[in-house]
Amino acid sequence: MPLQRIAPDDIVISNEIVTNNCWKNADGTFADDAPSFGSTPFTNAGMSVTNYTLGTGNLQFSVANVGPDNGVEAIQNIVTGCKNTPISWGGANQTSFTVISIARGCYKSALLPGSFRIGNYTDDSNMDPPRILNCGRAYNVVTGAVLPGGGFTYGSSRMKSTQGLFLPDVGLILLNSFPGTSDFTLRTEDVTPTIQVFIRARNFEYNYSMNPSFILGSTGDLGIKQFDYHPQTYITSIGLYNDDGVLMATAKLPKPFKKTFETELLTSITLRF
Repeated sequence: MPLQRIAPDDIVISNEIVTNNCWKNADGTFADDAPSFGSTPFTNAGMSVTNYTLGTGNLQFSVANVGPDNGVEAIQNIVTGCKNTPISWGGANQTSFTVISIARGCYKSALLPGSFRIGNYTDDSNMDPPRILNCGRAYNVVTGAVLPGGGFTYGSSRMKSTQGLFLPDVGLILLNSFPGTSDFTLRTEDVTPTIQVFIRARNFEYNYSMNPSFILGSTGDLGIKQFDYHPQTYITSIGLYNDDGVLMATAKLPKPFKKTFETELLTSITLRF
């Protein structure tokens, strides 16, 4: 049977969001929510930097203190798009602050808003929408509290004690000061483009096979006489082709599907990129 074009209505395009722990062991497995980090301080171009690792050389994040003479312009360029435009939070421009830079290998798309906690700091994504800056979304880092049920919030009132900015799309957290690694939990937000294709084999379709054994070569009759009026086939896989007839993807059914004039097959194929 010739190839059939998939109707536009049978294709659904979406983004699937998958979250995981940000911290990873050296073997690639996910670590505990708040693991015990090792630290290595050093100085780079007059700037004090500390690398935090899990195991030897397994970098998770870095902490640096920046100011007018050592790195603040580079951070301003990332956040605001201009090295001379100051970064502000809590109603004031900030010229000296601490930068937590999450290692790029710890996340793919972005950090997950609402998952950040370090000491008694969290982000305010559960209460307010973000600001949109040159670097993407920007949430306030605020002082929080542990709730009886184990949740974490900055309180029932809307009065905030703003301590910095949480920038999930570039993996940066800016703080007035670094509170240490106590209870540092963070998750990732990985967006996977997804295409769902619905395939239907109607009752009158795919009841005959193109396999040579299905037909007698000498007469052109069906090889099995009972198939004259009640043919049947078994669908085992579905192929997706492009406009040039090139096979692009194959989906295997969990088990062969018996196809007759009395049955129809409706299935969906999900492609993740």
